[in-house]
Amino acid sequence: MDPLEVSAMFGAYIWFTSRRKGAATAEKEAVSFARDNWQAFLPCAHKGLGRLLIRLAGGCHRRGRRGGTTAGAGAG
Repeated sequence: MDPLEVSAMFGAYIWFTSRRKGAATAEKEAVSFARDNWQAFLPCAHKGLGRLLIRLAGGCHRRGRRGGTTAGAGAG
C-alpha cells in the first residue's frame, strides 16, 4: 500500500473519531469513513508517517542491534 494513502487514511480516521468524541462511535463506522474519504486528506498526508504506520502494522522484522550481532548481549 502507498505510504501517502496510508497516512491520509490514518488522518481521516483520526479526524472522524476526534469529531465524534461525545458519541459512541463504532470502530467500523470510523474505518468505513477513512476508506471512503481518504482522498480529501491527501494534501496533509506525510509519506514518512505512512511508512512508519506500515512498519508498525507489519511488526518488527529486525531483531537485534544494527550493525552487529546479539551473541554477546546479556553475557557476564
